[in-house]
Amino acid sequence: MSERCWIVVDLEATCWTIEEDPALAAQQRSESEVIEIGAVQLSPVDRSVLSEFQTFVRPHRHPKLSPFCTRLTHIEQHQVDAAPDFRTAYGRFLQWMDGDAGVVLASWGRYDHNQLRRQAIGAGLPAPRWTPLNIKSAFSDWYRAHSGRRERHGLGRAIRELGWQFEGTAHRGIDDARNAARILAHLRDPANASERAQRLLTLVSSRAPEATNLAHARRIHPDIKAWWHSARKELLALGVVRELPDGRGLVPRLLEG
Repeated sequence: MSERCWIVVDLEATCWTIEEDPALAAQQRSESEVIEIGAVQLSPVDRSVLSEFQTFVRPHRHPKLSPFCTRLTHIEQHQVDAAPDFRTAYGRFLQWMDGDAGVVLASWGRYDHNQLRRQAIGAGLPAPRWTPLNIKSAFSDWYRAHSGRRERHGLGRAIRELGWQFEGTAHRGIDDARNAARILAHLRDPANASERAQRLLTLVSSRAPEATNLAHARRIHPDIKAWWHSARKELLALGVVRELPDGRGLVPRLLEG
């Protein structure tokens, strides 16, 4: 599927502590409802920010926000009371992105895609057609390629690992989306690829229009078997190469127009 645009989304949702409501806290995944959609559109060409979207959403099943939810998200009761319901907000979100076909919907982890899909289907709306992208997983792969360590990172810690300052307020949808978009733009820049990924990209590009597979690459880099799969995975995550079926190898996307 061609990538028409990249949308980085972050949701805030109703939530409860065990002390506030043990039953709802135990069923948080199924009972929580979106109360904010924040999103940033990035250009697949140069990774620049094209536009932003933000809306609060009025919850239906549990309309009153818990004190914990308000403290965590800094979203006030009056803001969700005055907000559109999910069907309306979701419709505006799809309208802003001009439909979901050909869209890469990126988020920090799998939660945002899963929650939007679950709530859309629950509201009787069609299942989303976008392609989900887990920025958290992609950052973990990138971090391991550069540091040699496998570690888990929250959004704030990932920002610090890059030597940046978190912009805005944590656990606010639009601010989290902006910071996640900064990370995605960094990860998708070939200049920030690991040394091994850049070596493989050079090799793939030099074979145009032929594909580069492991058998060919070993004739150029005898040691490549030890790092082929990690470099291949990184280049695929960057989106600068495409993998041909049946193990025929990699080709650079730049040649495909």
